[in-house]
Amino acid sequence: MIFSLVSYRIDMDTSASGLTGYAALLSAFKAWGITTCTGATGGGLPHLLQQGEARVTSKEGPRFFTLGEYAAGFVPLGSYLATGTLGCCVATTGAATKLLSCGLSAAKLHDLPAVFLVPRVSATGDGPFSSQDTSAWGNNLVEQLEADLPGGVFPLDQPSTLIPRLHQAQKRLQRSKPVVLVIEPVALAQRTGVEACLFSSIRPSEPNPVRVRHFVETFREAADDGRRVVILAGEELARVPRAGRLTTRLCELLGAPIIWSINGANGVERHNPMGHGYICLGGNDAALSLWSSIDEDDILLVLGTCPDENTVNLQTYAAGQTFVVTSIDDGFGQTNGSLAHRARHAFHQWVTPLDSALHALVEHLSIRPPRTLRVRPGPPDLNGAQRAPPRPGHVDLRQFFTRLDELWEPGTIGFDDICLSYRTRPYVTQRPHANARFFSLYRGSALGNVLGLCIGARQASPESHIVGFTGDGCFRLFAGCLSEASTHDLLLFVLDNGSYGTVEPGVPLSPPGLTAQLQPNSLTRMDFGEVARACGWMAFDLKPNLANLNAIMGLHRARPGQSILVTVPVDNTQVLGPTSPLDYSRHVATGSAMTTRRR
Repeated sequence: MIFSLVSYRIDMDTSASGLTGYAALLSAFKAWGITTCTGATGGGLPHLLQQGEARVTSKEGPRFFTLGEYAAGFVPLGSYLATGTLGCCVATTGAATKLLSCGLSAAKLHDLPAVFLVPRVSATGDGPFSSQDTSAWGNNLVEQLEADLPGGVFPLDQPSTLIPRLHQAQKRLQRSKPVVLVIEPVALAQRTGVEACLFSSIRPSEPNPVRVRHFVETFREAADDGRRVVILAGEELARVPRAGRLTTRLCELLGAPIIWSINGANGVERHNPMGHGYICLGGNDAALSLWSSIDEDDILLVLGTCPDENTVNLQTYAAGQTFVVTSIDDGFGQTNGSLAHRARHAFHQWVTPLDSALHALVEHLSIRPPRTLRVRPGPPDLNGAQRAPPRPGHVDLRQFFTRLDELWEPGTIGFDDICLSYRTRPYVTQRPHANARFFSLYRGSALGNVLGLCIGARQASPESHIVGFTGDGCFRLFAGCLSEASTHDLLLFVLDNGSYGTVEPGVPLSPPGLTAQLQPNSLTRMDFGEVARACGWMAFDLKPNLANLNAIMGLHRARPGQSILVTVPVDNTQVLGPTSPLDYSRHVATGSAMTTRRR
């Protein structure tokens, strides 16, 4: 929500010395590489924006991009996933702050650094902001945020503590954690007593050579015992430059099959012969069969932690020895800084930069490959089950994603919303694409995240091709923000099946006897193209036989700066891959004959 600018003055304190709080905050933003603040202004925010306006003209301060707060909460996440660039989103107090919180939860659950900035009124509770009471007697702002993000909320409410708290926030960002900066305009207008403050850019930590060497030697000793090694590529691997080349070489040296999470696929090469597919909801048959075969005789090497429901269905690691390498201390799913509680048997974990660990492991094993029990390469087709086609008049999702997989150009960055796409696209395409990186923020299940993610990626990487897949249910959560993205050169596909397609598989698991009204998975039909065109987008309906797909893709390439929305009519009865945790468990428990255990 956008509030009008309250008519009052905040006078700068000229009696004290040093930088003002505003100057210190903007200095931190500059050092952290924040070039854009996204959200809706009002409340205590205009005064910060006014301070930054002069810096924007001299290219020293962040510019402001107006966007509804729900979508804005995901913009810094799209920026970071696309390029590793830190972003900031802003909101006024009250309900506006709550709209940012879905993006905040996604950042927390996926260990993504981002800055969420909100104002609060003075602790005295009086003055022109009294109608937006942020105290414990009002909307209890700081306490609510602390409940969402323990240890990650930093009130900038005192000149004497402002700079130290910004340094604390910087350390947290360095650990791949989001932060919330709660500003008080009166406090930021005052002098800090410090003439200069030094902040640093957010960059990966330096490796500890002793720790890396210990990891390599311990793993080598275990792998040299004639055991099979299975590699699980977690989502942290997507942040490692040229990770695909390293994982291919590692598989070759170990004779090890590799499986990957939705985001971990970005650290695997398509032509890696040991690739067995996605392990998630909608996972590939070969990958699920391999996962179900792991037992005490095996070694599991997890590159970047992935203990979540959509990857391993919250199952414990069944290998006799599990090795976890993560660059994030106290990351998602860890207890007391460890995932030992997720392993059934022997467990080893190293917190170290993944790139250095991978390079060291490949270099060490190349000198003398270990005597592992080597496994056959993955089959050309990673899916063995037959799947029924859709009903007439609908797009076949197998054909749709297969055709698109042939059309991605180099530099493509894509996002799957919490819709049919995030479980169907991986199942159909089976392996990552050399030209395209795809991400999904599925932890937290925040529908409608795709527009903010696409905008963030576009802001951080203007030269990339940005594409998003969303559902007809997700669309309703960001449709009001389409106008702001009409010139962002986005390509957005809306999978329209007239229902909450990701919910439907769970409806039969509901208590028996529920009426249709208590199973609200159906949606009223709407014309997505008309909505998009009214917001300045070009829009098309994809033909069921895909006859106009090539023309749409060609038009998108020929019209830079013009966003395009494509409605895809899909059949809610077409099921591809495991669709729910229960379905996933049945598939894993049953296994298949696709993966031969030993060579």
